[in-house]
Amino acid sequence: MNLARCLGLTLVLGMAGCEPFDPWYDFPANDNRLQYVGRVDRTNPEAPIYAHPGTTIRFRCDCTGVDVSFEDKGKGGDEHTNFVNILVDGEQAAKVELRPEGGMLRGARALPAGEHVIEIVKRTESYAGNIRFLGLSLQGSLLDPPPWPLRRMEFIGDSITCGYGNEVRIYAPTYTEPNTGYHSKNEDISKAYGSLLGRKYNADVITTCISGMGVYRNLNGATGDKAFPNLYRRIFPGQDKPLWDTELFEPEVIVINLGNNDFNVRDESNTPSAPPAQPFQDAYKAFVQQLRGYYPDAKIVCTLGPLMNDNYPKGRKHWTLIQKYVSDMVDVLQEEGDSNVYYFAYTPVLTDPYGEDWHPTAEVHAAMAKELGAFLDANVF
Repeated sequence: MNLARCLGLTLVLGMAGCEPFDPWYDFPANDNRLQYVGRVDRTNPEAPIYAHPGTTIRFRCDCTGVDVSFEDKGKGGDEHTNFVNILVDGEQAAKVELRPEGGMLRGARALPAGEHVIEIVKRTESYAGNIRFLGLSLQGSLLDPPPWPLRRMEFIGDSITCGYGNEVRIYAPTYTEPNTGYHSKNEDISKAYGSLLGRKYNADVITTCISGMGVYRNLNGATGDKAFPNLYRRIFPGQDKPLWDTELFEPEVIVINLGNNDFNVRDESNTPSAPPAQPFQDAYKAFVQQLRGYYPDAKIVCTLGPLMNDNYPKGRKHWTLIQKYVSDMVDVLQEEGDSNVYYFAYTPVLTDPYGEDWHPTAEVHAAMAKELGAFLDANVF
């Protein structure tokens, strides 16, 4: 900041009988008092870049205002404009739309005087694009960081886990609506079930999610190295390098929610079809074992729902099938000696309102967090 200018303004305000203006101070992205939570490429520590939703920059300050500097690497428009939340002491204080040209952006102002813990959270999934953090400005001082939470959790999944479209509510749809398409402004990871559970357990959370992905085959039918397990370690889902160092974040609990897209691949009659049981189970089992190799002590919970049910597609009993596929796979892992793998199914969502493209609303995410939280309380923690 220009301190001389700020001091001059303070002097002028004082002479005019006004309250002195609290000065603003700039802090770079590589200040060691900033805590990074999530998959971040810090090759350039002064301009770290990341993609996944929920990636967080956390710090403690004695301040009354926070501005943030970002460069949006997305393509812009309804689908590829990124947003971040600014949380102050756990409560949302601002939603900030990022810009491709970069620069300082207005964040949270008129905060109560005193110390605060601030979190800058990427709201939007990797499909919206990467973002580059360039620093922040405080109306006050940056303090030593808060203690790191004792618990760590990772949530792995598809668009449900990303919070796709969870800020809208669409009523009385037919089975051709609400096919709204993706709008990044309507997605908020802070209201997704994983983030809510992180707050419940006072845990640091990494959310590793990619819309349209399956554990065996993706929504577009792609299998093999195109499915989620092969992309798991990527910092940027569309790039094979750099890879995430799994030793940087060792979760106590891993929650997987995959399979919805595997059962949504259209057949020759343009109807969602079920994958063959054995290849699906083999792929899922191999992925759990892959995670076990990275995290030997983690408790891994294989979850399903809440979007699937036996009403659609008519007569195909997809909800019954996928529950058998996954529960049988978990049984095999347990029989083979992995006692830290679990199975859980959400209550299906059968009524409106829905979010965009049939996804859960924020209220449904809250219900998911409550339902899964009860299971974790009873069986995991």
